[in-house]
Amino acid sequence: MAATGMATAAGTAVLVYLVLSGRLCGDAAGGDDDRLISSAVSAAAEARRLRKEEARARRQRRRREARRWPERAPDGWAEAAAVAARTVRFTWAETLGKWALGELAFGMKYYMRQQGNLQHEYAGSDSVLLDGPEVRQELISLLKYLKQCMYFSKKQYSVFLEFGGYDQKDVLIKKSKARLLKPSFTVVRDRSSKCFLLFIRGAISVKERLTAATGAEVPFHHVVLQEGRVSNLVLGYAHCGMVAGARWIAKRAIPCLSKAVEQFPDYEVKIIGHSMGAGIATILTYILREDDKLSSSTCIAFGPAACMTWDLAESGKDFVTSIVNRNDVVPSLGLVSAAKLRTEVMASSWALDLRRQIQQTRFLGFVNRSVSFIRSHVPFISDPRSKVVDVDMLKSQSSEAGSKPSADTHAAVKKRPALVCWSCVAAQKQSAEYCKQTQDKENQTDTNVKTVKVTDEAAAELIDLPELSLQESDEDDADREEKDSALKEADGEEAMELIESLTDEKQELSPSTSAQEPHQLYPPGRILHMVGLQASEEATTSEQRAQEEVVALYETPRHLYSKIRLARSMIGEHYMPKYIKTMEQLIEKLAEQDIENQLDSL
Repeated sequence: MAATGMATAAGTAVLVYLVLSGRLCGDAAGGDDDRLISSAVSAAAEARRLRKEEARARRQRRRREARRWPERAPDGWAEAAAVAARTVRFTWAETLGKWALGELAFGMKYYMRQQGNLQHEYAGSDSVLLDGPEVRQELISLLKYLKQCMYFSKKQYSVFLEFGGYDQKDVLIKKSKARLLKPSFTVVRDRSSKCFLLFIRGAISVKERLTAATGAEVPFHHVVLQEGRVSNLVLGYAHCGMVAGARWIAKRAIPCLSKAVEQFPDYEVKIIGHSMGAGIATILTYILREDDKLSSSTCIAFGPAACMTWDLAESGKDFVTSIVNRNDVVPSLGLVSAAKLRTEVMASSWALDLRRQIQQTRFLGFVNRSVSFIRSHVPFISDPRSKVVDVDMLKSQSSEAGSKPSADTHAAVKKRPALVCWSCVAAQKQSAEYCKQTQDKENQTDTNVKTVKVTDEAAAELIDLPELSLQESDEDDADREEKDSALKEADGEEAMELIESLTDEKQELSPSTSAQEPHQLYPPGRILHMVGLQASEEATTSEQRAQEEVVALYETPRHLYSKIRLARSMIGEHYMPKYIKTMEQLIEKLAEQDIENQLDSL
């Protein structure tokens, strides 16, 4: 910038000198003057070009910074509102913006039933079974920290202090009110275990859920220190909202913890959290260990979110312990794993199975017959908004109405495809797409989705209501053909709308999504999975399966969490009371095994 300014000033000075000296009109030194003028003009043009390029570079840099997700907590309300709005757009684009209604309502349920219980995959040959007195003592200690974490998250702060046996002198920091990208946390001194415990609350309020929903990846690197010197640098990506929350906590906790460690050098630092708080706790541990005074910090993460790439997660095995409960979906939930799940759901034959179930059921026919009977005996129930309509009811209405179409008939035509097509249009599109690859024996490969038309005969066949054939009307053939053509056109339009709403598979990127492919995120550190296995396969009911289920603790490999395994309890088993119940069952089992081993040794 200074060089361009100096060049512009030099060119201007030469021009002013030539004008004032009157040498612009001279003949003797005309060639020299022309050369001076041309050099001055070229210098000024070059300066203008450089200024334009610098301005363009600044604009591009500002655009890149605007597209880049924030790696720190917002400073004011305006920045927080902008981040919240962008987070909502991002969440919508990655969830309902990609998943069609049919895939969410029926596809996932069908795929879940098809895949069955996959808990045995966590107990495979790559996993290591953990048992014995040492493991039991470790679980007792982990259970104590989990209960304290639950009291900090769910109860009042005074109740948390009373449960942990702390007083006000033991409280180093207290931030109980959460903001966007600013989670709630506290630091207490535990005299019994000689530790400084930093608890981080999970996603409970709306602002904390927005922090968890800011799921884009941002660069995050970890400097590994050994004896005060840099020994390694681990590069990777991590969850945006959790990185920003961890850095916000580190800015406030590092001075306090450094001072406390200097005062009590025999105390350790432990960071504890659950769910989103566990993900923030692990990233915060990476940050704290880069400080020489806090390089021995460790982390206990209960149900941690998938928050960092493979190399970063592997580098934390020595100081991060992640505990996962049975079918908990959060440790494997991410953008890449959700995309894999959607691909598997789309590839399954859920739509064809749904159509087959509708063909076999008689419930819909019973509803329509009941509505027809009520309409025929109760005159005031004639509003089309208060009844269920199908093909045969439309025929009966047309026969009663005569040759002139009424408003009720048009309303019935408008509502009819919503009942007929909501379940079968998606099946037709799925069969048209996937039968090209599987060479179906029914020769459905010639189906063109763009020209799907649901006729009266096809609708009646799909619903499987042959017994609802009503009396033929006495109207003219011309009027009947006219009404049938209008009905078919309305069917085609409504069918196409339902196709787009149920099985919309547009792959266009929204403005909030990045063109770069997202990275696969994993739970960090050493992973301990509490697996529920079936003791016998003879149990039939769910209660018998729950009673005969055997809980075991395995140290599982990380690659198992690159895939989402659907289960009915995958959300319920993420909460802390379920973690506590499973850990208590596991501790009781290990205690019984210890007693049996002692008796056998005697």
